[in-house]
Amino acid sequence: MKIVAIALAGLLGLAALQPAHAQFTIPNGPFADEQAVVNWWNANNTSGAITQVFYNGRKVYQRPNGFGPALIVKYYRCKQTQDVRTRCGHHLDAFSREDWLIDQIDTLNGTRPALSDSDIYLDNQLYRAYTTPTRRATYALIGCKGEPSYREPGGISYFVVRGYSPDFSPPYVGKCFF
Repeated sequence: MKIVAIALAGLLGLAALQPAHAQFTIPNGPFADEQAVVNWWNANNTSGAITQVFYNGRKVYQRPNGFGPALIVKYYRCKQTQDVRTRCGHHLDAFSREDWLIDQIDTLNGTRPALSDSDIYLDNQLYRAYTTPTRRATYALIGCKGEPSYREPGGISYFVVRGYSPDFSPPYVGKCFF
């Protein structure tokens, strides 16, 4: 019984060491535009953490004082909904992680099942070959760099579709924002 009490006390102690921003709810959006994002953070950042907020790769809000680790939040203008979110819902939007973008490509609308019927190239290297009996398309993704952050001094990373085929409309040419 004494061992259980010591273990429980240790777990409670570890919970107390968690950063306060772990309980802070980061708004995913939607926001109307960049200024709405900045206004929200200016009025509502109660995390107490050092904070940096990015919009399409550009730093739009910073709280340089507080505790760490730094809270870094990335927002993007969404093509389909024409608003601003941390994670958009269209495969031609920017995503903070390449696996999120690939998931969107595979599912087309973010729902399951995923098809994995496209070749995916990342920065001109085959990242994943199609796994279904027929190939639907080939997507060329690029990794982009935005302005520096506390965690990514070389520039925050995000991913976009550079191009894809077959394309039954005018050619799509995606590019980095910054």
